[in-house]
Amino acid sequence: MCTRPGGSTPLSIPAFRRVWAGVTVSAAGDAAGWVALVALALGRHASLPLLAACYTLPVAVGGLTAGWALDRFGRARLMAADNLARGVVFASIPLTALFVPPGAAQVYLVAAVYGLLMMVTLAGFPALLPSLVPTAQLGQANALEGASYGLASLTGAALGGLTVATVGPMPVLAFDAASYLVLAVILASIRRLQPRAPRASPQLAGGHGGTGLAAVVRLAISNPVLRATTIMFAVFNIGEGALLVFLPHRAVGLGLGAGGYGYLVATVTGGELAAAAFLTRHPWRAPLLVSIIVAQLIAALAMLALLTTSLVATLLGLVVLGTCSAPMTAWAQTLRMRLVPEQAHGRLFALLRTVMQATPPLGAGLAAATMRLGGAATVWAVVAAMGLPALLFAPWLLTAPAGEDASGGPSADAVGRPESGAPRSARESR
Repeated sequence: MCTRPGGSTPLSIPAFRRVWAGVTVSAAGDAAGWVALVALALGRHASLPLLAACYTLPVAVGGLTAGWALDRFGRARLMAADNLARGVVFASIPLTALFVPPGAAQVYLVAAVYGLLMMVTLAGFPALLPSLVPTAQLGQANALEGASYGLASLTGAALGGLTVATVGPMPVLAFDAASYLVLAVILASIRRLQPRAPRASPQLAGGHGGTGLAAVVRLAISNPVLRATTIMFAVFNIGEGALLVFLPHRAVGLGLGAGGYGYLVATVTGGELAAAAFLTRHPWRAPLLVSIIVAQLIAALAMLALLTTSLVATLLGLVVLGTCSAPMTAWAQTLRMRLVPEQAHGRLFALLRTVMQATPPLGAGLAAATMRLGGAATVWAVVAAMGLPALLFAPWLLTAPAGEDASGGPSADAVGRPESGAPRSARESR
């Protein structure tokens, strides 16, 4: 564990600041790169559903393998290799374009490689945090991780769309490739500055022997905090998936024009960034489980604003949704870091984030079905998905042995310890 004084925020620590900046730039390249791949597919009359499947379905295969590899081979080293590989793969398209037009098959292949490897860095970054920042700053570091992806998705997609519209997709893909290579260089240098976690297999919190994937799965199922928060966030994400289908229709209904959906998404992201910025400067002192439950309920109630036809009410509801979503992610990830030894964080975050990636498509299907009954039916489905899990779990979760004391800190018997004896006390894309 890094014991260097961290100053007021984790950004005052050079190693964290460099990795955070690199991840932000790389994630912006991802957002822009997807826009470019879609433009290429459209230009070659390729199948967008097939492209989306290549981009997302391999995550289920690569995610669990990534978790094992992150804990086995060293996180910074594996993340550097992942970014180097994806940089080369994405660079293959603009390089090919120098000689012949890239075909649809190459576009599909690049998308599939992205999906297969994406969880290495997506799960690797939070798993790397305990070796970059002091324990007391983990909550702030988790909030900054959420801010990183929010900022990247907001700027990357906008700039990518502008660039594709003006000069075409090739410069965007070249930037995406370069952003991977920059992060790979940063990670290669960071791993020489931080000690590697020991390869021993300590006892998992709660009496689960070993830190293999099976032991992490058993712990995620048996531990009340891990099980409940995973279900809560997975169902919550069904509601967010439904919004992916509903909000473009709402934008049209509000008369926002061709860019209306982007404006609504930017409103949510703005709320996320504001909340993440607050948590970065002000460590959260309230009990995390209570905070998560309250934030989910507020987010669900905010979606009632979508029952109106008011632009102001819609924007206000979406801001509140973003303001609640970012802290929930940070708080849940901090709880998970407390409950599982650092040596198993790669497997834990890969497992849980792979589960989270699976539920938004269910929400999109739910919206497609309910919108036939009218917009109000979809809004009520979103509200139910976001709010009912918190209502159902709150009475049981807050009275179960949670591994968190009233002040939001971990109890001694719930925190895993590596063989060195150093305590692992103190987030998640949900």
